[in-house]
Amino acid sequence: MELTPKLPLHKIVPLFTLPDKHGEPLNLAKQRGRNHLALLIFGPDIQPRAYLQELAASAEAWKQLPARGLVVVPDEDSAGALGSLPFSVLIDGAGRVRNQFLPAGAVAGVFALDRYGDLYHQWLVSNAAALPSATEIDGWLQAISMQCSI
Repeated sequence: MELTPKLPLHKIVPLFTLPDKHGEPLNLAKQRGRNHLALLIFGPDIQPRAYLQELAASAEAWKQLPARGLVVVPDEDSAGALGSLPFSVLIDGAGRVRNQFLPAGAVAGVFALDRYGDLYHQWLVSNAAALPSATEIDGWLQAISMQCSI
């Protein structure tokens, strides 16, 4: 199934503030200018733990770019089920961020952003098997890093 993106490429993504799994707010606007981001947004119909564990191996290399991962899940139970990961895990209980980023039919989305929140690439998936590999995400984050260092 072809999913139509809600967000245009090369535009700043909508800014948001969400609590992390410890209850501390994370404001996307305050992250600007620091690190490139792999923003991973999961809906309630997907269990992302195994996928995120695969990506965790790349997280250390991302720091050198500099880049980091932000994970958005629908509720505290989903966040708790993830265990310890090298990503910030945010809780979107009202689904506001999910609704801004994911089109109807998408169970998840991965967004490659530069340090200012400009969207370079997005993967929108209707099933977990279609999520991008760590190699695909790494390639985009490296390309963003090279372009932004020119």
